[in-house]
Amino acid sequence: MDRNLKAFLAVARSGNLTAAAEKIGLTQPALTKTIRRVELDFGARLFERTTRGMFLTPAGELLLDRAERIELHYRQGKEEIRLIETGALEEFRIAAGVAYHVAIAPDLVKRLSFEFPRTRFALHFQVAGQALPRLMAGDIDLALGALDHMPLEGIETVPFLNVEMSVYVCAESALARKPTVTPRDLAGKKWVVYQRDPVMLSRLNSYAAENKLPVPEIVMEIDSLLASFRVVRGTDFVTSATTVVRESAEEEGLKMLELDRAIWYFDSGASYRRSQRDYAITRRALAILQELTEGHAGRHSQKL
Repeated sequence: MDRNLKAFLAVARSGNLTAAAEKIGLTQPALTKTIRRVELDFGARLFERTTRGMFLTPAGELLLDRAERIELHYRQGKEEIRLIETGALEEFRIAAGVAYHVAIAPDLVKRLSFEFPRTRFALHFQVAGQALPRLMAGDIDLALGALDHMPLEGIETVPFLNVEMSVYVCAESALARKPTVTPRDLAGKKWVVYQRDPVMLSRLNSYAAENKLPVPEIVMEIDSLLASFRVVRGTDFVTSATTVVRESAEEEGLKMLELDRAIWYFDSGASYRRSQRDYAITRRALAILQELTEGHAGRHSQKL
């Protein structure tokens, strides 16, 4: 990509000349000259220079939008050319949200590793809101999670699951013995939540407000879904997770409550860059995901 635009993007994203210079391997004086050259080329001041850093002007904001699109097309062009030349990827990186990372994503990676033995795989656990920017930036190749966003430029999606977020408790707790559970039964309960999913916190608060309940008391945030199950076991704590992970939760000694209405429903699936659509590994990953999610989708659609 053009070196001037690369320099502009580095400064725009970091807001600091020193940090931007280190990132792209230039001295600060050289980067300063480059930014002046870009401003001269576009005939406008692109940054406000202050003691607190570099801030984009309205002209700079406009250029940032265009430059990011150029960067996206440049990166995707490289991927498409690589497909023509090699037809393969050296590394395939997947980010999986809560509905996928207990069983579906590990099984996907395991099967792909047998079929593509020359490819190195990386599996990250990350919710969609955090994974999509990384997908756009080329840091990951496949994002598995919520699809409650407008399609982004250069990104394609395939829906696989309509996910239901339910409530889990220790199987030995009094709440677990109730045949049906109402929102009022959850009033005053202490919650253990998955740390990587800030949207879930918002949904819990909305659920409480809609049912005229006190604001949920969050006593613990944990960076691992299975670890949160283990914490809830043997306590009166409650946690929320998808119905997809019910089997794993039961293996950890938890029970999924039969609610009259779920905490939250959302469509989920796979997101990938259009430039990788024709890679054999992308097509195969989508086919395997269809197989792995069919059972879960079937059970959930019957419940709906």
